[in-house]
Amino acid sequence: MADLMRITVVAVCLASGAIAQSVPMRPPEAVQLLKADFVFDNAVRQTRDLPTAGLRALRRAMLAGDALGMADLRALADAGDGLAAFRLAKLLEAEGKQDPTGVAAHYYAIAAYTGRIFAVPPLARLLKDDGAGYSASRLTNGLNAMTVQAISGNSEAATLLGQMYAAGSPFGRDAIKAQAYLAMASGGGSMAALLQLGVALLADPMDTAAGNPAARAALRLAAAGDDLSVRVTAENLLRLMGSAITPPIEESK
Repeated sequence: MADLMRITVVAVCLASGAIAQSVPMRPPEAVQLLKADFVFDNAVRQTRDLPTAGLRALRRAMLAGDALGMADLRALADAGDGLAAFRLAKLLEAEGKQDPTGVAAHYYAIAAYTGRIFAVPPLARLLKDDGAGYSASRLTNGLNAMTVQAISGNSEAATLLGQMYAAGSPFGRDAIKAQAYLAMASGGGSMAALLQLGVALLADPMDTAAGNPAARAALRLAAAGDDLSVRVTAENLLRLMGSAITPPIEESK
């Protein structure tokens, strides 16, 4: 742990000093790596990914334009279908009922996790407006969904996260994370921003309680960059965390 703390201090210095460098964003394979590591593992990418014939039939009907009811959409969403999750969240909001526990936000988060960028604005809106009343697990799910979108190159998600950390709601005020996400959104120093973000997330109680999935994801992408000092620091942190630097990517079947 002492070694991890020493390298963390070095990482903070490198990240803050390198933040202004212009480093190009990684190509799509880096995004694939992030999603393989960071997104929940039952994401539905194709109809055949669903576990039962009934669910597969429901998804085919949905894709053909049929209007599914809430129960059917919930069954698909709970099985990892991001499109069904998005449509269910919209229906829940359209009901106009009070949603103090953030059920709609939960389903927008599933949609964002599975790559639906259009789920980011409504998810961010609910987190800003109502997130202070959500449970810790609900907030963690929403934060992780926003994080995976931001690190995957969604500048709107990075901007929104930067704004939320700067404002202090609902995740608490954190100037370092706000700076890192806003730097990511502006396209400046992306790999250095990822390192800085990964280091900041190491001290995040919610991410630590979940096993540091967000920190590991940010550090793995930083370790895949072209900046030698950033790469070496990220690799050292990952080794000390006992994390594989380049986990295998599971192909869709």
